[in-house]
Amino acid sequence: MNQGLSPAEVTAMKKEILASLRCALPGIVESFDAERVTAVIRPAVKNPAGVALPTLYDVPVFMPVPFEVSPGDACLLVFADCDMDAWFETGEAVMPDSGRQHSLSDAFAFVGFRTAAAREDS
Repeated sequence: MNQGLSPAEVTAMKKEILASLRCALPGIVESFDAERVTAVIRPAVKNPAGVALPTLYDVPVFMPVPFEVSPGDACLLVFADCDMDAWFETGEAVMPDSGRQHSLSDAFAFVGFRTAAAREDS
């Protein structure tokens, strides 16, 4: 008697796990706090059911070269492997505050991308 998972069950399980992971996705800057170098960002994709993802607040922004960040700018959101709240507050190597993984709450924003539509407008 086979007690393992069938190939279809394994495939379904992998699909479910991958659907729940957050690794990277495009976003749109709603506002930027230059003093804190954080932004409010709206994810620029919807979930598989067609529902908009929630707006993300207090997202650290990567800026290798200082430049103006404006509402409507494109960005790439990258999601940390673990809860980054304690690290973000202290800047020290710390234990994560929770067991969160790949959460919308743990995003970083890389700004400076230009979409094809933005290039056509300029």
